Amino acid sequence: MSSLSPGGNGPSRLDRIRYTLSGWKPRLVKSLLAAAVVLQVAGELIGPLGNALKGQQLLGGSFASLIAFVLYDAISESESKEIPGVYVFADRNNLLDEFREAFEARRVTIEFSGFTMETLIEALAIPLRRMADNEVRTVELKLCLIIAHLNLPMGLPGGLVPAPRNGEPDTGKYYFRDSPENRERMREEFTKRNWARLKVMLNQVQAKNPHMTIFCEIRESPQIPERKIYILNNEKIFTTPYGIEPDEIEWQGGRYEILDTPGFAPLYGRARYIGWDLRSRSRSTRQIAEHHMECHQNLWKKLADIKPERPVIRDPRWTPPRRQDAAS
Repeated sequence: MSSLSPGGNGPSRLDRIRYTLSGWKPRLVKSLLAAAVVLQVAGELIGPLGNALKGQQLLGGSFASLIAFVLYDAISESESKEIPGVYVFADRNNLLDEFREAFEARRVTIEFSGFTMETLIEALAIPLRRMADNEVRTVELKLCLIIAHLNLPMGLPGGLVPAPRNGEPDTGKYYFRDSPENRERMREEFTKRNWARLKVMLNQVQAKNPHMTIFCEIRESPQIPERKIYILNNEKIFTTPYGIEPDEIEWQGGRYEILDTPGFAPLYGRARYIGWDLRSRSRSTRQIAEHHMECHQNLWKKLADIKPERPVIRDPRWTPPRRQDAAS
């Protein structure tokens, strides 16, 4: 879940107050210590003042207790202080909550980079279904999606072949290589089906909300993505890494050993999604969010003119259905 608020929707008011006060603690501690030194020296040099201060116990147990309390509080808070605008999710449902919140805006922009859009479709399903069932205040919906090109040889995801044993006992070692069969499976069972499903959902949204401007385009990249990237309304960026995992698949009557790329799994640690908010009060957090967004937008622009010779998606831009098609 979010490290900032129970709903994962950014820093709460208490978090913001705590963060602001935590920034003042070092200054407060230094000021109190400096005041203690000044009063101590003044009390020693000026007799009446020293007697008066000791009479008020400012140089005694009460003042020392105050200093000790502030020091202990500052040290204990420094270990658990959260950074505003940083998100750590251990559950995919937290990401779905962020999508639902993003779709409350009047202008919704979703940017994505990954292999086949499988988890993206899952995240879009609920808010798009709501838009298809109800007239909403959203006036613009923009989806900019980058997917992996699967018509050229690639090592990941790829195939696995047993390494030669040279007369030795089987050690379970493999060589990795391209797998045309697995690329075909990914194209047919995932990429193309997900695109068809997304177009149907957009058709339904447009039919219910004809006033809404909808833009959706897919661009195929020769890069093998190391992470899934989700950018919501140019404000929040979420990532989760791809890994490598041996697996066995069945396709077109054959069985194949492959090196798969699972999106996330417990073996990657407790955190599954990590995010940064461009609106954070933390400069480093804003810079990290901006870095990811700029990288994605740069790739998006480059892929407008650099395209595959044989694309997986032949119709990469969604177009509104004709009225007779929508009616049927």
